[in-house]
Amino acid sequence: MSSQIMPTSFTLRLQTSIDAIHSHLCKAVSWCTLFMVLITFLIVVLRYGFNLGWIAMQESVMYLHAAVFLLGAAHTLQVNEHVRVDIFYRQMSLKRKAWVDTLGTLLLMIPVNMLILLLSFEYVMTS
Repeated sequence: MSSQIMPTSFTLRLQTSIDAIHSHLCKAVSWCTLFMVLITFLIVVLRYGFNLGWIAMQESVMYLHAAVFLLGAAHTLQVNEHVRVDIFYRQMSLKRKAWVDTLGTLLLMIPVNMLILLLSFEYVMTS
């Protein structure tokens, strides 16, 4: 008898819903990337071709860039394609890969996220 817990129909429906939302977000990230490139091109053409510039356009690129990285990072983690030293990782057993992923999350990702939260808190509260 297996010690795994079988998912209920509710959890399967929830997972299906989350995966559908995630799929839509991935498509949105793709469009954000395209828009970001086009707006950046337009900014350069307007700036150097016509000596025009709008701060709102530059800020929109910055916000699109943030959305691409934040939403793209979630997708990258879901499909397990984040950057790592594959020369060592690909030869590891599944158990060792799980340990590397867990320790990487606990020792690198969570502390870095906490540091970013700590350092940006005052700035966010001031804004």
